[in-house]
Amino acid sequence: MQRLFKITVNGKEYDVAVQELTSGASLMPNYIGTPVSSATSQVASAPKPAAPAVAQAGSGDHCAQMGGVVAGIFVKEGQSVNEGEKILELEAMKMKVPVIATASGKVSRILVAVGDAVTAGQPLLTIS
Repeated sequence: MQRLFKITVNGKEYDVAVQELTSGASLMPNYIGTPVSSATSQVASAPKPAAPAVAQAGSGDHCAQMGGVVAGIFVKEGQSVNEGEKILELEAMKMKVPVIATASGKVSRILVAVGDAVTAGQPLLTIS
């Protein structure tokens, strides 16, 4: 299925036709758009990069509720924590979000450091 788009590059308008390819189809050799006054060209989309591997969460793991950067860690391995205690802080877009312990126990593993980039669902630390 072909879709038509109008784009502007450096003040010059181009009509671009994009052809959806099915598996086994070959790409057209002409990848550059042509000016509006000429015929349209075929443009292929770039493949998406693979997502980074994230460890699976286990029992007692506290995971990032959003992607961001670890702004602070308020516990140490071996430390006892209570349910509802602030154990870590994430930052995204200048907004700091606390990570709260969902159960009481002892911190057995800390899997991140301050400044680490994390993705949503990534295990941060384990309370056993």
